Amino acid sequence: MTTKITIPNRLAEGEHFAEVNDIIIHYYVAGNGPVLLLPSPGWGPSVNYIMPLPLFEQYFTMVYFDTRHSGRSTGPEDSTQYALDNFIADIDALRIYLGQSKVYIAGHSGGGHQVLEYGIQHSENLSGIIAIDAIAATDELRAEEMMKRIMKKKTEPFYLENPEYYEKATAFMMGMGTDKTPRTLEEIIGTMGGFYFHDPSLAAKTFQNLDLNDTVFAYTNSNGFQGKNLLGDLHRITVPVLIIVGDDDFICDPVSQAARIRANISGSKLAVISNCGHMPWIEQPAEFYEQCEIWFSEQQLKKS
Repeated sequence: MTTKITIPNRLAEGEHFAEVNDIIIHYYVAGNGPVLLLPSPGWGPSVNYIMPLPLFEQYFTMVYFDTRHSGRSTGPEDSTQYALDNFIADIDALRIYLGQSKVYIAGHSGGGHQVLEYGIQHSENLSGIIAIDAIAATDELRAEEMMKRIMKKKTEPFYLENPEYYEKATAFMMGMGTDKTPRTLEEIIGTMGGFYFHDPSLAAKTFQNLDLNDTVFAYTNSNGFQGKNLLGDLHRITVPVLIIVGDDDFICDPVSQAARIRANISGSKLAVISNCGHMPWIEQPAEFYEQCEIWFSEQQLKKS
């Protein structure tokens, strides 16, 4: 009697685990269409905070995945294995595991940093990139813009009504470069989470169930993760790129990040979302999805 062996569909809708690069990558599949890989930011949160993206699932087979040691993915207990190149190698290994010669790729914040670097190294494996409030350079211009935006917040209604919040958050941020006291991600976000939104009242609800990993936060910090200046190499990206940013994003701002990403990638498109901070799909979902759908149409992608 012959035993029939069932080979699981690695792109079937639902939750999966992929063994690649001596780790296990946890991922979710949803939607229909060409495959789009979307990593978590890499420095601590699981990918759950950015899912689902309902419109994306009408155009793509979405593969939302936890990067190494985040969420339910495993990772080595060796801080040297959390450099940017390790994350890029994992993305490519997951692409191969899923049997895809080419994919779309999208990322937010530190995930945006990853997908831009993946495009620099592996444009031949891509059909397109979506960079959402992505970080490309942590240089002097970025520091200047961040300071301007923090100072501007002091005069806004929420902070005028809650001056103690502003003072505590600002003091915390200013001390992060010199104060070596270990801080948990919960403490950091609890202290300054409002800064991530145009409407700071959204912070408490958005962050209350965030799945965070302090171990990988320490590992990535020790490797300068997100610290690589990508601007000089962005011209190597040869696929269509959509850059989306909130006009009031203080940490991955339109001036030092999005505009310079656009200037360095030929043919890329920049969409600035009004009255919006770091998370446009939460704060301004209608405009966010409208800009995405315009770009999807330009790429001749079909809605399922």
